[in-house]
Amino acid sequence: MRIAAGIILIIAAIINVIAGAGYVLGGGAAKLTSDAVKAVGDEAIKEGAAEDAAKASQELKEATDKAGAAGMGLMGFGLFLWLMFILQIVCAVFCFLAKAKGFIMLVGALSIVAEIVGIILIAFGWTNIFGLLGGLLAIIGAMGIGKAAAPAAPAAPAA
Repeated sequence: MRIAAGIILIIAAIINVIAGAGYVLGGGAAKLTSDAVKAVGDEAIKEGAAEDAAKASQELKEATDKAGAAGMGLMGFGLFLWLMFILQIVCAVFCFLAKAKGFIMLVGALSIVAEIVGIILIAFGWTNIFGLLGGLLAIIGAMGIGKAAAPAAPAAPAA
């Protein structure tokens, strides 16, 4: 169980580092675009008619603030996925070595949380299965670490 968890966690980690890069780049692009639109919109409002300027300025501010906040949220989640990449690789090694039971359980739970947040933010995809399954197997495998093995059968008497 631990070996399977380790292998699946490595696959999930590779997916997470790629997805994290996408979230960071996409979130950064959304934030930069929001700031650029806000600057251009403010200039256009200053040059436009005074009667609609206040209303347009308020609507533009609300829209760009929402887009900027969403971009920052995506960037934050991308950075969290990069952290999960490192944690999942270390957890996989500990699964192979049958050490650090608490750490394996923590990373298993964090893997499940990361996938659930990703599903909520975007949508469920086949790549989420690796993180969910790896986290679940890591938790189950960690429960077996440290349990005493069955005693060896007594040796047959020499004749």
